[in-house]
Amino acid sequence: MNKSIFILIFSFLFTFNLWSQDRVNLQEQIDKIIYYDTEIKLSETPGFIIGVKYQDSLFYFGYGSISRNFNKVPDEKTIFEIGGLTKTFTSSLVSVLVEEGKMEFEKPLNSYFSLSEKNEETQLITIDQLLTHTSRLPRMPIEFGVKEIEENNPYAHYTKQDLMEFYKEYIPLEPKKRRKENKKKKHKNNYSYSHLNYALIEMAIESCQSNSFEKLLTDKILAPIDMVDTRIELSENQKKRLATGYTTSGQSTPPWTFQSFKASEGLKSTAQDLVKFAEAHMGENNSQLTKAFYATHEGRKATNRNKKIVSARGWHIISPKNYHDIILHTGNTNGHRSYLAFVKESETAVVILTNSEHNLYNLGYYILRMLNNNWVK
Repeated sequence: MNKSIFILIFSFLFTFNLWSQDRVNLQEQIDKIIYYDTEIKLSETPGFIIGVKYQDSLFYFGYGSISRNFNKVPDEKTIFEIGGLTKTFTSSLVSVLVEEGKMEFEKPLNSYFSLSEKNEETQLITIDQLLTHTSRLPRMPIEFGVKEIEENNPYAHYTKQDLMEFYKEYIPLEPKKRRKENKKKKHKNNYSYSHLNYALIEMAIESCQSNSFEKLLTDKILAPIDMVDTRIELSENQKKRLATGYTTSGQSTPPWTFQSFKASEGLKSTAQDLVKFAEAHMGENNSQLTKAFYATHEGRKATNRNKKIVSARGWHIISPKNYHDIILHTGNTNGHRSYLAFVKESETAVVILTNSEHNLYNLGYYILRMLNNNWVK
């Protein structure tokens, strides 16, 4: 046998053996975390997939099934709704457009709309305030519930026209009322998490680019990173890989559909794609996007959650004492939950996707903490 071929084969087998051993060790640690540190009951949680990036290695661990009627364990190509995690893609797209000189973080939202769409009462609200949840706009349009006609499919009948009509007529709370409201909430900063913010960003993007949000997102981010299964509208093949969602009571739910709010809640994705997205945000697999993505980790604002948690452009950031920042976001729909967190400096990331309303977010945090503590639980 040629010596170089022998060395190549030996190197491959040695590397594969190390990877296999790492996988076994990591699985054991994760199982311990699930059993000892969380309240997850596998009997009550239909299924979930965990994606782990540890420096140059990628691992995926599936639990349960993609449907109670189909006994198939979720894998890295199983598709889930990611809900509010969509916001990180929207902020990333805005940042790319800023780099291209087509949008500006500090530019007023009104400047992206026609004269008939502007709201004089909100003329000081900027794109950056929308991205960081400091616009003081409400979480949802006030009359949104009137359009919730289908059970477990809240966005199906709320149109873009409905959205813009609400925006044009919206009158912010008067300063005294705002101060009174903040006092009740025991915080005085401007942070207030809002799905409406991102629905309006979608309208601003489409207005200034004369193209659909999904087309722009695909062309400028998803395609360059090779995220082939992250979409709002799924192909027939992708629909077959979509996990069935379940409420906490075990009731199956239909996939969400959208006429508006796509940029806030609309994406579906896989663990494999979300790990690629995390890698891109850590600056590893697409240098052309790195500068734009890094800008989404900036613009930090205080939140009402915890002194260690701040809001950035599309992300939330935890700053542990004596350690690197954890950049993360979560999402949920009526039958799915999603979690993505990473630490740039240690090249570690954790993705969790589940077809259940049960909260697995603590699991993701514990796994990431373990990875950054040299695999010690």
